[in-house]
Amino acid sequence: MKKKMILLLFSLLLVLVRPSIGQNSEILQDTGFAKRPVFISVLNLQPLTLSKNRILFSLQAEFPEYYKYLNSKNGKTEQVSETMVLNEAYYYGRAVYGLTDRINLFTIIQLASIHHFSPTTTITDKGFGDFAIGGNYRLLESKNFENNLTSSITVGFPTGKYKNIRANDNPLGLGAYKFKGDVAGLHRFKNLDMIYSIYFEYRTGNSQGLNVGDEAGASITFQKQFNSNYGNFGLEGGAYGFWNLKDKKAGSSIPYTDDYNANLFVGAWFNYLKDFYLRFGVPYTIYQNKSWLTKYTALIQLDYYFDLKTNK
Repeated sequence: MKKKMILLLFSLLLVLVRPSIGQNSEILQDTGFAKRPVFISVLNLQPLTLSKNRILFSLQAEFPEYYKYLNSKNGKTEQVSETMVLNEAYYYGRAVYGLTDRINLFTIIQLASIHHFSPTTTITDKGFGDFAIGGNYRLLESKNFENNLTSSITVGFPTGKYKNIRANDNPLGLGAYKFKGDVAGLHRFKNLDMIYSIYFEYRTGNSQGLNVGDEAGASITFQKQFNSNYGNFGLEGGAYGFWNLKDKKAGSSIPYTDDYNANLFVGAWFNYLKDFYLRFGVPYTIYQNKSWLTKYTALIQLDYYFDLKTNK
């Protein structure tokens, strides 16, 4: 039922392309928006850089629900039984600063809360995950923001707990340094905006002798904004996926550690008082290989923009 609802909402987004006002530069000026408009997804895709001295604070909560899991003993995916509880919540804090109109700097903090229960064992943990910093560089910005392209580099640090894990604990980090490069772009059609991205993340070995598998992924998002006297609303929908390579130890691949999946998602946002955004999204996994199989995920995100100083 939930899968049909996701597909229905995704189709509705495409149908609604025709009757609405687009996010054009005249409307942006009339409503008092910053010179560089906001194009960001609930997936945290940002194909435009912030203006100089402009700051974005973003808070996101993610609540996945699973219906299958990987049995590491036999390498098979098995149905989650009624006696098993898999509760997880992930919280992200993100700050972006416009160093110049072309260069942005950002930092990301993660907090996780995990509770897995079965009749034979209970695994729980709470705490900070891996910390990351990075920079975003504008490669292209056309007139009226019709086509835009940015590239970013992110460096992740192994600050989350990953060693000295007890039987009832769960790792909160990978224990490896991560180097991620990505490209995000924007193309504006007459009545619809398209955001796309591709990335690759290289992961080093950790102190336990494990070489964590690298990851690659891509996404595409379509957005539609509706302007009104009570605020601006928007709908978005799209698809994304990733591929995790196998972990290695002593030069040998570890079975059942690779993973790849494909997802659809729909979302909506409300823009209030120019610089405050509330976003909500529901991804749905349509295919996943040999790992936790996601039934659905709820994403809730708050974005707040402000200027560090005002140029007079």
